[in-house]
Amino acid sequence: MATEALSPHPPGPAPRKPPEHREYARTRATRLLSAGTYLHPGYRRAVIRELLDQRFRVVPPSFGYDTVSVLAHALAARRLRRIQWGAAAGAAAVVVLLAGNGVISSSLGNVLLCWVLWAAAYLRRIVTLHILMTRLRESGPDGGFDGAWPSHPQLTAGLAHKIDHEQASRGGLVFYGGYRPFVGAGVPLREWSNAQLLLGAPKTRIMARKSEDGSPPDLDTIERRKMVPFTVREISGEIAARMAADLRDEARVDERIEGLTVEQRRYTTAIRTNDRSTGAGWSGLPGEDDLPGIHWREDYDAAREYLCVRVGSWNEELVTSIFVGFDIKGNTLHTEFYTYVLKPLVEDFHLVDQLPRTISWRLAVRVAWDMLTTLLRWSALLLLLPLCLIPSRFLPAWAVRWVKPWQAGRARNAAVEVLLTDQAKDSSEFRLGRYVNPWLDCGARASVREMATSETHHHFFQHCDATKYTEIIERRLLQNIRMFLADHDVDLAEHDRAQTNILLGDNSQNVFGGQNSDFGYNYQPAGSGS
Repeated sequence: MATEALSPHPPGPAPRKPPEHREYARTRATRLLSAGTYLHPGYRRAVIRELLDQRFRVVPPSFGYDTVSVLAHALAARRLRRIQWGAAAGAAAVVVLLAGNGVISSSLGNVLLCWVLWAAAYLRRIVTLHILMTRLRESGPDGGFDGAWPSHPQLTAGLAHKIDHEQASRGGLVFYGGYRPFVGAGVPLREWSNAQLLLGAPKTRIMARKSEDGSPPDLDTIERRKMVPFTVREISGEIAARMAADLRDEARVDERIEGLTVEQRRYTTAIRTNDRSTGAGWSGLPGEDDLPGIHWREDYDAAREYLCVRVGSWNEELVTSIFVGFDIKGNTLHTEFYTYVLKPLVEDFHLVDQLPRTISWRLAVRVAWDMLTTLLRWSALLLLLPLCLIPSRFLPAWAVRWVKPWQAGRARNAAVEVLLTDQAKDSSEFRLGRYVNPWLDCGARASVREMATSETHHHFFQHCDATKYTEIIERRLLQNIRMFLADHDVDLAEHDRAQTNILLGDNSQNVFGGQNSDFGYNYQPAGSGS
């Protein structure tokens, strides 16, 4: 495939950056994700596949973790596994050769063969436990996780730079693949939109002309000030500055949200095409200069800008992200609000925090016994080999775990398989899709963080905090929009009505009798459909 030509990397292992020069290098999320590559083979394979085997794909932006560290530990864990099987295969070949030449008896050869397999697996498990207990345990006075990554020949300097640059999104441009643009942010939690007419603020009520029958003045009869015009870029920049100041920079120390980041990002697709008719070859990804100045173009390659307000709590293990977009059309300000949340990591990854500090002789003996029972189990599987041919749906759950452990593990790893195929179905009459220029979707589909997200919160307060930060940012956002509109002499009556409707959420239907389209407000919980 042409992936290597798309992203060439200089040879040589990537140099280890000091942790203080890498954002999120020492976060809890980075440590648990790195530990997960040793604990979960399905997750390890997914990380290597996404970041190494499919390096043509753009890396999603980072939400509180360091992707290079996770890939480095995944490669190190895979190397341990390969060393185990390589050493076992080599030693087993020697034993078979000696037994075949009559140097040792066949019975002794069988014993040595079983011992070789047991010893290789035992040593790998001991080394893995040592890594988890020392390098990946929570840092403390006597050491622990320091953000450093293990070196590996496949993790070259060029690949590390590519991952680090793309996950940081320093250019403000995010390339996404598939349907959803906010890749890496987790699952949707809440969304709403609001359309407000940009009318001048009314003058004093004394100057407002009343109708002859004494009814309130109509919108067309109210004397209004001249509105101060503004652009989308102006309102986005002003709201971003005010949000950062109110919630972090100028807030009291005890009220400050330390894990808050406010930034503006542009989201666009990343499709490479190979035009063989012109010999152009694979075209490169668009850059910032390739994007036209039209705000929110309406085509498939359009890049839309959103204000991203992110709160990383629980040492970046729980991340709440709010995306706010503004657009002005027909003298109407349209506001979009999307909330996404990255729930805590899967519970298995937290096992690293429950391991003892050192490997004692009791633990070493227990590991040896577990490896012996595992060897006996696999030996019994050879006798039950015919059962492996029976489909899993005809076997009880305990039989699947005993006879087909790899399929039971695959079911547990179903959350890892989140990527969709790039090949679209061709339903044309003559299958004309065979003659079009091939295309390659290089946009990010899912991050290594999303592939390790638990379906539920592990702590009640984590659920509470995700809701808390969403409501705080939502309330501050509406207030800052109101202040901006007031500074530009915009009529605030419609904004105030819509704000009340938005803050009430689902309960607004009981107060206002529905979605109240007169308010220019459209609320729907995430995942509820259109």
